[in-house]
Amino acid sequence: MNSESNGMANLKPVYNSKITCPVCDKNIEVTKVRSKSIRLIAQDEDFCPYYEECNPIYYEAWICSFCGYAAHNSVFEDASFMDRKLVNEKITPKWSSRSFTGERDIEQALDAFKIVLYNLVIRQAPSFEFARVCLRIAWLYRYKGDADEEKRFLRYAYDYYQKAYSNEPLGGGKMDEYSCIYIIGELARRLGEPEEALSWFERIISAAGQPEKKQKILPRLLENTREQIQMVRQAMQTGKRSV
Repeated sequence: MNSESNGMANLKPVYNSKITCPVCDKNIEVTKVRSKSIRLIAQDEDFCPYYEECNPIYYEAWICSFCGYAAHNSVFEDASFMDRKLVNEKITPKWSSRSFTGERDIEQALDAFKIVLYNLVIRQAPSFEFARVCLRIAWLYRYKGDADEEKRFLRYAYDYYQKAYSNEPLGGGKMDEYSCIYIIGELARRLGEPEEALSWFERIISAAGQPEKKQKILPRLLENTREQIQMVRQAMQTGKRSV
């Protein structure tokens, strides 16, 4: 093996990247996962991913160590004027500077996501942002094997996804309409509400019967929906509330 190959082999799966905090304008570092270290090996029906080596979910919560601003990495740089105002007034004065860079274990990932969740509360963020973060916290508890906390955050995610679906525009970088319908149905199933799950899943099947709508539904999503409908109906026949 040559020296270049040795260097690649010794690369850590994560690395730090410099960005500017959109709230306090200071230069900060956030930790990212190298794309070559991301190897998906399985996925649950609610999109919870499992990775062979490094789990990028652990690093999706970005936090400014100076002012306490925190957000999901996909929207971190999108802080509005009101976001900045609220963080400066209600978070920064109470914030104790700390670093969130480097490799994270599951407890550090949970800690980071809960700081993001607190930010969302203070900033009165859209329901979709709450739903995305609560679902990821639920996944982290699933990895950890804490069923009670997983279910608690699945419930939060379920409620917020329904609010987002009813009140907020989807698409444009967010989850598309039919993926949102699917995840609401799947969360209802996991929470032991089979009738609700079926009603949401059947919306996708109904839309798939209309050519102009079917083209907007991902083929894999439609396949998953049919599988979940069958699973829910079988569970209802045997008297199970959740699967």
